[in-house]
Amino acid sequence: MSQTVLAWATALIVVLLMGWMIAFGVILRRRGVNPNAVAERNTNWVQRFLIGGAGFLDLYFILRAPFPVLDEIVAARPSPAPWGAVGTLLIGAVLILASQAGMGRSWRVGVPQAENHVEALVTGGLNSFSRNPVYLGIMIFLIGGFLAAPGSFTAVAVIVSFLGLTIIIREEERYLRARFGAEYDAYARRVRRWM
Repeated sequence: MSQTVLAWATALIVVLLMGWMIAFGVILRRRGVNPNAVAERNTNWVQRFLIGGAGFLDLYFILRAPFPVLDEIVAARPSPAPWGAVGTLLIGAVLILASQAGMGRSWRVGVPQAENHVEALVTGGLNSFSRNPVYLGIMIFLIGGFLAAPGSFTAVAVIVSFLGLTIIIREEERYLRARFGAEYDAYARRVRRWM
C-alpha cells in the first residue's frame, strides 16, 4: 500500500468513526440522555484538553491526505507498516464503536457531575473484559495513527492521551464508586482497568 493510499484510508476511517460518534450522541439526545458531560462545562481541564486534542489530531489525519505538506510540518515519516497501521486503526475503531453501542444510555463523554447522571452500571459485553473498553479502543486507534504517520506529533499524542485517560479513568472510578457503591467494587475486583 502506498503512503498516499494509507493517508486516504486513515482519513476515511477517522471520518467514519467521527460520524458514528456524532450520530450516536444525537440518538442518545433524542432519547432524553445528555451524553456530553464535557459540554456541561463542569468538567476538569484534562477532559477538555483531551477532547480538544482529539479534535486537532482527527483534523490532522483527515487533512493530511489532501494536503501532504502537513506531514512535513509535523515531521511525520513514511509508515513502515501501512497494512499494520490500517489494521490497528480498524481494530481500535471497531472496539470504540462496539463499546459505545454496548454501553447504550450509560455512555458519556467526560465524567458526569450529577450523581444520578448514569442510570446503570454496564458490566456486560466488552465491559466484562475491560472496565474501559472505549479508552482501550482509543489507545489502540492512536497507536494505529502513530503507525500511519510516525513522528513526534503522533508519539506525543499517544503518550499524552494515555496519561490523560488514566486521570479521567480514576475520576470515573470515583464517580462510579460513589454512584454504585458495592456493586462497582465487586465489578472492579472482577474486571481489570484496561484488560
